[in-house]
Amino acid sequence: MSQSEIRCNHGTKRVVKVLALLLLAAVGPRIMAVDVNRAIAFQWQKAKPEDQGMDSTRLEEVRKSLADHRTKGLLVIRNDKILCEWYQEGHGADKQHYTASMAKAVVGGVSLAVAMSDGLIALEDPAAKFVPQWRSDPRKSKITIHHLGSHTSGVEDAEADDLPHDKLTGWKGDFWKRLDPPRDPFSISRDAAPVLFEPGEKMHYSNPGIAMLTYCVTAALRDAPHKDIRTLLRERVMRPIGVADTDWSIGYGKTYTVDSLPLVSSWGGGGYTARAAARVGRLMLREGDWDGRQLISREAVRLVTRDVGTPGNCGIGWWSNNDGTYPELPKDAFWGSGAGHQILLVVPSLNLIAVRNGEVLETAGTEPNAYHNPLRRYLFGPLVAAVKDTVGLAAYR
Repeated sequence: MSQSEIRCNHGTKRVVKVLALLLLAAVGPRIMAVDVNRAIAFQWQKAKPEDQGMDSTRLEEVRKSLADHRTKGLLVIRNDKILCEWYQEGHGADKQHYTASMAKAVVGGVSLAVAMSDGLIALEDPAAKFVPQWRSDPRKSKITIHHLGSHTSGVEDAEADDLPHDKLTGWKGDFWKRLDPPRDPFSISRDAAPVLFEPGEKMHYSNPGIAMLTYCVTAALRDAPHKDIRTLLRERVMRPIGVADTDWSIGYGKTYTVDSLPLVSSWGGGGYTARAAARVGRLMLREGDWDGRQLISREAVRLVTRDVGTPGNCGIGWWSNNDGTYPELPKDAFWGSGAGHQILLVVPSLNLIAVRNGEVLETAGTEPNAYHNPLRRYLFGPLVAAVKDTVGLAAYR
C-alpha cells in the first residue's frame, strides 16, 4: 500500500470518527452504550440475486405470491446482501410491525441466551430455583427452564375454543388484559394457571409457560447490572448490533413489578422493523458473533435455537427443524413465528435470512397443520427452491 493510500485511509477513519461523534451528540443517550466503531461498521448492502446464488425469477414469484396473500413486508438476505426488500403501501422499512408470538424467539429466547452466557441460569435448572412459590408443588417443582421454553411444562395455555382474547373469561381472560398486580399476567401464570400433565411428557403450547420462563430469567438478573430483559436486550444485544431504539419495542410498552422483579412480557407485545428483526437473525446465524465481538456464547445460541430434546420441534422460543419436520427446509433451519404468520427465518447452511410480516396468509381451516401449511406453501418451500447453490457457512465467515 502506498503512503498516499495510507494517508487517505487514515483521513477517512478520522472523518468517520468525527461523523460518529457528531451523531452521538445529536442523539444523546440513545446510543451511548454502543461501541461507535462497531455500530457503524456493518450495514446491509443490496445485490442481485444471481450474484448471491439465487434465482431472481423465482424470488420475484415468491414476492408476488406473498403480496397476493396479505403480506405487508418481505425482506430476504443472503451472504449479508439484501436480495429482496418490499413493503406494501402504508408500511415501510422504518416502521415497526407487531411480532405476536415471534417475540417468544427474539425476546424470550434471546434474553435467556444472554443470561445463560453470563452463567446466571441453565436449561436444566428447576424453575422453582427462581420461583419459591413452586417449590412445594408436586408438579411445578419438577418444571425446568427447558420445559418452559419448549412448551412442555404442562402449564395450561391462556386460550380456549379458538375464542378471541377479549372473549375469554376467568384467569385466561385476565392474562390478556394486562392488568396490574396481583392480576397481572405473570402472577396469573405463576399462581392460577394449572399444570395439566407431568412436565416433559408432551408438548402443549403455553403463553403462561413463556411468561414463567421470563419470570425466571428476570429473577436470575437480580444481582446483574441490568435487572429487566428490556434493558438487558437493549444494552447487550440491540444497540451493539446497530439497532436504533426507535426500531424495536417489547412488552406492550409495560413493566410489571411482582415480588420486586421488573417483569416485561416476552410471549407477545413486540414491534420490530424488518431490518431490526433481520439483525437479530444475523446474530443468531453467526452463533452470537457480531463481526468479531461475541455478544452471546455460541453454546447458548445453539441451545435456544435447536431442538432441546423435548417432545415437539422446539428450541427455546424458537422453532427448530432438527427433526426434519419441514422437509423443504434444511435441518439446521430455525425460526420465530407469530400469529398472522409473522416470521423470522434463519437457515445457517444457506446463509439465508428472511423476514415476513403481514396478516395471516390463509384463513385457518380444519385441515391438520392449518397454521403451518401456508408457511410451507408460500414461504419456506418457494424461498429455498429459489436458491441455486449451497454456499457453506465456512465460506460466509
